[in-house]
Amino acid sequence: MTAREREVAAHLMEGLTSKEIGRVLTISHRTVEIYRARLLRKYKASTTGDLVHKLMAG
Repeated sequence: MTAREREVAAHLMEGLTSKEIGRVLTISHRTVEIYRARLLRKYKASTTGDLVHKLMAG
């Protein structure tokens, strides 16, 4: 996982939306969605909730 993916993942686990994460990281919410899609693929998750569950499980 890249450093930026880790940052996005941490904010997803806090329950922030793409727009909120974008504001915090000073990037576009569309860019956040690209990172979210990469994480979904890497963790073989079908939803963001599933992704967060897998991230929290370790």
